[in-house]
Amino acid sequence: MAKGFMIAGTHSGSGKTTLALGIMGAFSEMGQVAAFKVGPDYIDTAYHRFVTKTPSYNLDIFMQGEEKLRELYIKKSKGRFVSVVEGVMGLFDGLDDTGHASSAHVAKVLGIPVVLVVDASGMARSISAMVKGYKEFDEGLNVKGVILNKVNSESHYLLLKRCLMQDLKLPALGYLPYDEELSLPERHLGLLPVWEMRNLEGKFQKLFEKIKKYIDLEQLLAMVSCDENFVYPWDNISSRGVDRVKIGVAMDEAFNFYYQQSLETLECLGAELVFFSPLKDPFLPEGISGLIIGGGFPEVFAEKLSSNKEMMKSVREAFEAGMPIYAECGGLMYLGRSIIDGAGKSFPMVGVFELDSVMTDGLKRFGYAEATVVDETVLAPAGAVVKGHEFHYSEVVNAKEKTSYIVKKRSKRTYRCGFTKKNCLGTFLHLDFYANPELGRHFLEKCRRFKEGILR
Repeated sequence: MAKGFMIAGTHSGSGKTTLALGIMGAFSEMGQVAAFKVGPDYIDTAYHRFVTKTPSYNLDIFMQGEEKLRELYIKKSKGRFVSVVEGVMGLFDGLDDTGHASSAHVAKVLGIPVVLVVDASGMARSISAMVKGYKEFDEGLNVKGVILNKVNSESHYLLLKRCLMQDLKLPALGYLPYDEELSLPERHLGLLPVWEMRNLEGKFQKLFEKIKKYIDLEQLLAMVSCDENFVYPWDNISSRGVDRVKIGVAMDEAFNFYYQQSLETLECLGAELVFFSPLKDPFLPEGISGLIIGGGFPEVFAEKLSSNKEMMKSVREAFEAGMPIYAECGGLMYLGRSIIDGAGKSFPMVGVFELDSVMTDGLKRFGYAEATVVDETVLAPAGAVVKGHEFHYSEVVNAKEKTSYIVKKRSKRTYRCGFTKKNCLGTFLHLDFYANPELGRHFLEKCRRFKEGILR
């Protein structure tokens, strides 16, 4: 297994994403990097992929559990030059007051050291007091070094470095001066997606050069270790001998929220994934027997989606023919009657579901949730319990469709979701097929039955 470590921050906004991307990119010039992100994040992993030129994977204890999470990390780290895990929020921030599913929790499950990113602007010896708390708060955590962000000058860095070494015997591995040009623009749901960014190569090349100039990458590599004793099977989600079935997957600027491990699980189970663009293509791909429309930002591209009437007609015809369709969040919005933007303007959509999606000013039902399936869907039989998360600014209004989910938040609040019609399921709940391959098997079996003319 490759050498590996986690880049974690003291808090959200500390600069860990910028530093993680810079370090991943710099290491990619030396060898192939295995990139990972803690938690349910689609946007950061797309940036990981951009800088490393290889897929990035989500490590999510809530959905995957500790063993499957560890298995994914080990499998995808094999043969790589180094594995870099980007943490989430602050180091100890998790689902509750125990820090469950936090970056620290994941680092301990994986047995990898932590490099702590600290916003050092305006700090001197107080840096030692702050870092001491993070280093000693959990004795089971291995904080091996610190990278300092927003440092004013080299002399400022050398002062901070001396403090950390004399007070904590902890090395500072380098720093990053503040540079407005290195910041990445944001909007609702986080960073502006990589799909919509322009001139990224130049921005990241500048970041990589700064990383190589100001951070001791050799020292960083020397302090991380690898454990060759970890061996986990990957065959537990394969379906050898099963006929492959073509599945259309929406993938463009409007729809791109997919976990890499989820797509790969479908392929292991016998899916041949065929990507298409609801924005640009006139028709669904030929020969498909199932359709997946993931989340994304359909509200940003609502006018263009609405104007592609040929594609919407193609999706409706597939639905009417009985093709199994699974739509998450943005996909659900696309399959409704309309998307209504923040200014109140309405854009007609596919019209499979009798409901409208309205954009709001804040997140709705944000966070992890469990859904109990009360009526069979294309993903699961009645009685199944699935884990996922919600992350959206839209809400459904004027709905006249049957729901198949009773969703329960960690707060114990419950509500109905999982709109079903014929062989179509639309929901705000994002799922990971790697975490629950039975959902993928169920969906692909429905698609095979459709292909054989049994399902209508």
